[in-house]
Amino acid sequence: MQPDPVEEDRSAPDVIRHLVLLGDALENIDMGVEQAEAVLVPRPRNDWRLTVLEPPQVLERGWARAIPLDATHIGICVDGGWAIEASGLLRQRAQSVSDALQALATAADRFEEIFTKLVASALETGLPTVVCTLVPARHEDPSHQRAAAAALAIFNDRILRQAVAASLSVVDLRFVCDEESDYASETLLSRAGVRKVANVGRTALYEVSREPGRTRVYF
Repeated sequence: MQPDPVEEDRSAPDVIRHLVLLGDALENIDMGVEQAEAVLVPRPRNDWRLTVLEPPQVLERGWARAIPLDATHIGICVDGGWAIEASGLLRQRAQSVSDALQALATAADRFEEIFTKLVASALETGLPTVVCTLVPARHEDPSHQRAAAAALAIFNDRILRQAVAASLSVVDLRFVCDEESDYASETLLSRAGVRKVANVGRTALYEVSREPGRTRVYF
């Protein structure tokens, strides 16, 4: 994706001046000593800044009240893959397939409840917004990888359902993060992977700023 032209009007709706990220997708990423903006976009043509609001911050303060007044764009990205792994959900023993599906559905219900409120917060602002699917894991153990992919599919289905209902576009990270170099571990993205996601996300935000109102998928 080409960076913003130097002469670009900073008042144009597609110029990202202040991006608010709703979600914890960057929480466990090793950014080093650099600011997150420099890691995501190394050589920007326009100054911009990033504000990260994790779900509790948004929910506790009451939807859009947590979002800065000078925000220009919103991205919703939750680190569900890491959260699923850390929760131990895939290591629980089930008496039957039905029990396993019930456990996944219950966890997905809780996830969707929070995700729905994040979407509502973004919609309340009226700002250009895109939604990211969950980052797929890359486990070395094939059986663990299959289980993780199956669980992630259930959660991603909830994300897609909410995005379509709200007419928000989607960055599908299952297709964006498709190389070994995109990962720092089995469940966490590398700096290169984060930058790759940022490039696709910026493209999506530019386009939905110009043509809002319908769901598109970017990868």
